[in-house]
Formats: sequence, structure tokens, C-alpha cells
Amino acid sequence: MGKLTGWISYTLGQVKYDFPIYGSAPFFANQDQTHETKLVASYKAGKFTFAGVFIYATGKPYTAPTGYYEIELLNGNKSGFFEVSGKNALRLPDYHRVDLSAYYDFRLGQNKASFGLSLFNAYNRKNVWYKEYQVIEGELLETNVSLLGFTPSLFLNWSLR
Repeated sequence: MGKLTGWISYTLGQVKYDFPIYGSAPFFANQDQTHETKLVASYKAGKFTFAGVFIYATGKPYTAPTGYYEIELLNGNKSGFFEVSGKNALRLPDYHRVDLSAYYDFRLGQNKASFGLSLFNAYNRKNVWYKEYQVIEGELLETNVSLLGFTPSLFLNWSLR
């Protein structure tokens, strides 16, 4: 194994469901992600190892409300209803991030150990994980919900063998 190693992967896929309850046409499954690419590299310099991963994927499908209306019930109360797009007819924005890490190998007694730093989502990309919708004063508002932004972490691995 050389000082510099790595790999590249590409996945092309399509997942569709066909449930008559949602209409006569098949629709994309929630897990459908047409393209995904990963580039991974690792460089070893003595007892230090540096690694990086780049991940790019097309957005996943979702169903969105396209409108909102209220009707007054016979008892005087109001009930709200959403009008929605076709089942999973829209796509979230494409997803990408870079993860970086560096660690140092050493011995702890008779056992191997390593100590390091990892940077998840190093450039703090606000990848949209899903969308939330709410109605405020009759207006439909959309909010993008992102999970983990830039997340640094320290780690210690200790092999007990």
C-alpha cells in the first residue's frame, strides 16, 4: 500500500413505486437519489494520516403543498386543508459536503492507538434534509431544515488486542 491511496465511486439509480391509491402513474420513492459520487483519499506520512472525502448527490424527491385554504364547518369552526403537488414530484437541492480528518498513530502500552481530529462538512454546507411547512395568518410558509453543519470532533481509538 502506498503513501497515497483512494477510490472513486459513482452510483446511478432510480426507485419508483406504483400504488394505485396515489394515482395511475408511478412516482419516485422517498429514497430515490439518481446520482451519487464519492471521492476518497488518504495520505500517510510517518505516524500521521490525513484523509478527505467529497460526497455529491442529486436531491431526493418530496411532495410539497402548493396552496392552503380554509372552510367554515357547520358548527362555525374552521378547518384548513393543503393542496399538494404530485406525489414526490419535486426534488430537494443537490447535496454535497467535504469531510476531513487527521490522526496520529502511537502505542499505549502493548496496544495500538490513534488520536485525531475530524471535520464533518468542512465548508459548512447547509444541505436541505427536508422541508417544513406552516400557515401563519393564511400564508403558506416554507422552511428548509438542514442537519449537521460544520462539526469538528476529537477522537481517541485504542485497540485492546
